[in-house]
Amino acid sequence: MKSLHLVLNHSTYKSLKLQTMIKLKSVVLTIAYVALMNLAPAFSQKKADMITTKWAEKPVLADGQLNDWRDSLTLYNEATKLYYNLANDEKNIYLAIRSSSKEDLTKILAGGISFSANIESKKKDPATVIFPVLDRTPGKSRNVKEQPEIEEMQKKVLSRIKDIKVSGFKEIIDGGISLENTYGIRASAAFDKNNNLVQEIIIPLSLLNLSSSSTELVTYNIKINGLQTPSGGMPQRQDNQRQPIGGIYGGQYPQRNTQYNKLLAKTEFYIKSRLAAKP
Repeated sequence: MKSLHLVLNHSTYKSLKLQTMIKLKSVVLTIAYVALMNLAPAFSQKKADMITTKWAEKPVLADGQLNDWRDSLTLYNEATKLYYNLANDEKNIYLAIRSSSKEDLTKILAGGISFSANIESKKKDPATVIFPVLDRTPGKSRNVKEQPEIEEMQKKVLSRIKDIKVSGFKEIIDGGISLENTYGIRASAAFDKNNNLVQEIIIPLSLLNLSSSSTELVTYNIKINGLQTPSGGMPQRQDNQRQPIGGIYGGQYPQRNTQYNKLLAKTEFYIKSRLAAKP
């Protein structure tokens, strides 16, 4: 009987061990499946749409207006909710962007929009311009009971744009450069009559190692960076109180929930195009 009891215990142990292994494999497969599903959107963002870059008949003035874009902005990206157009002449590449989403406006003002250009398979870290970059120096506190006019708020936001952030340029040290820099990079922002944020960015072709006669395919990336925090968490004051972040109202306290996570999330898209040839 003792021997039979041992045999049964051994058989039961093997059965339990087999069931445990099956359950573990099932859990691992489930985790792997979920991980792949979460990664799928990120991989799908890498797909670049082919567009046609237009020839700029006259140099575009970076003033945040769209007067130089005769047919306005005809291209649209659903992921970022950005209208945009791309043009070039003999000297520069020009990008115009209009944000049509009030929700994404806070993200743009919190972390700017990155615009990069890269010749196919030439560079891992392409030349990138980030704009707008708001000055985070604390200003005068205002009475929260007072609701300023929309035009006043927009002027305050635009007045906090002090420089342009760059990275990946061979001739320029990564970091901030003046709005009136000597490199020929220009950027400007303004609000249109519908309170949409409009941006224009100009980059000299020479800084991208391109010429107007180049026929190489160029990949561009346009990215809404979202809120940038040093530690990846909630910005903190020294007194451990929540700190207001960039927004059209000059600073609001985000909730510790999905809305804040959306503010941190980056959204981007890729486009491919050849430089336009002079007609």
